[in-house]
Amino acid sequence: MPFGGLQDELEGILGHELLPYWKAYLLGIPTLFIYTLVWMARIAEELKAKAIELGIEGPYTSWRHMFGWNIFGILLLGPAVATHRFFRTLNEIEAELNRQR
Repeated sequence: MPFGGLQDELEGILGHELLPYWKAYLLGIPTLFIYTLVWMARIAEELKAKAIELGIEGPYTSWRHMFGWNIFGILLLGPAVATHRFFRTLNEIEAELNRQR
């Protein structure tokens, strides 16, 4: 079942299927969204590896950046910082892949 949008982009870049976000979100409810955060942090680490593989200069998103800013920086707009770097890394990967075509 195709989900489109970000789901397809991430799966295309990473080369494997991902648990859809809505499922990760629902699984996060009983765990106070720790499951959802770990799911996002794992994808962030995979994006970092892909960026390094493509020779893109950092800073990158990563497990530590995503998890740390969302947990320890929650009162300092940390989730916004983590999300910004996540999408910045994703956009740089997509731009590099488009240049290689």
